[in-house]
Amino acid sequence: MNYFSDVSALHRVLRVLYENEPSEERRARLSEFLETDWGFTPDQASLFASTVLCQNAEGSADWTAINAGHILGSWVRGAQEGNVGSWLSTMKETWKFNVDLTYEHTIERFDSGITTGPYFQSSYSRPTGSVQGGVWAPPDWIRDQLDLFVMSSDGFARQMKWEWIDNSNCDYQSCSIDGQRFGRE
Repeated sequence: MNYFSDVSALHRVLRVLYENEPSEERRARLSEFLETDWGFTPDQASLFASTVLCQNAEGSADWTAINAGHILGSWVRGAQEGNVGSWLSTMKETWKFNVDLTYEHTIERFDSGITTGPYFQSSYSRPTGSVQGGVWAPPDWIRDQLDLFVMSSDGFARQMKWEWIDNSNCDYQSCSIDGQRFGRE
């Protein structure tokens, strides 16, 4: 399957759609392009077109590029439970959004424990992790709540819920991804 080489390639395609197609035809034309030229399924292409062109207006190409610029980079969150000196479990989750419109979602866990007694001491540690990758695209809507298009490398496409948190000075340093708080790494 083919995909956009970077944010500017997506911007160019959306700009051409705006210049050459009436508004009621843009989503269908984009969806058709994704299916026939790039191998998307009809459902994947339709979800992409409706997510990226949710506003479908004159500034859509520019707004999509602006959103991409704010989202690009690594976003991280962590969690910890247990007690130091006995059982401890830590987790680090990272979403990395690249300029070539690919993403990597990583979850790393580290479980450890220490058992002590009058005659012995034992400990264990168990690291685990998962990595998923795919492609993504931002919508053409400038607001604090966004729906991003994400499609994993195995072809599962969905909308990811994204919300800017505490963004009163427009610094774009923290967000909520599917209901979980993340900070820029």
